Amino acid sequence: MSAGSSSGGAAVAEEARAATETPPEAMPPPEQVSIGDVPWEPAPRGWYLAVVAGSLPLLLLGMVASALADRLAFAGWAIVAGVGHALLLRAAWSRGWGASARLALALGWAALALFVFAALVARHGEILDLGYRALLWPVYAPALTRPGTSVAAGVTLAVGSAAAAGRALLARRSSP
Repeated sequence: MSAGSSSGGAAVAEEARAATETPPEAMPPPEQVSIGDVPWEPAPRGWYLAVVAGSLPLLLLGMVASALADRLAFAGWAIVAGVGHALLLRAAWSRGWGASARLALALGWAALALFVFAALVARHGEILDLGYRALLWPVYAPALTRPGTSVAAGVTLAVGSAAAAGRALLARRSSP
């Protein structure tokens, strides 16, 4: 009974494989095959500027905090925040969102990233403060190593995001 079922399973698998294979003569020429059936187009210059303007501050903040605190959590935060910004911006740009809508999305993401950064500062604040005091003592400001500073910056960016989203909605309603 097991021999018949195993050969029956092999026959079904062979039929499925044969049904999904495309004979070489039916394949389109390589120049007609594209990834995702979407032709590649270079991004406009504004996209590159927006990616750098949004990702660079996040990456800089995370990498400097990582160096000062000697914690990889800050570097990981920076990488996730920077890549997330680029991916969200790419999605918004490819959908044809206006400048105000893209700004609202970017500011909202940065606000969320700063709230997460505040949680990291709350967890590793003492070592961050010690590293800051030891390495950058000429420009030491204790407020920069407190979670409340990151929360305040995040709230400011969230308000800016809400204002930009409101402007985008008004522009969308007024357009025909």
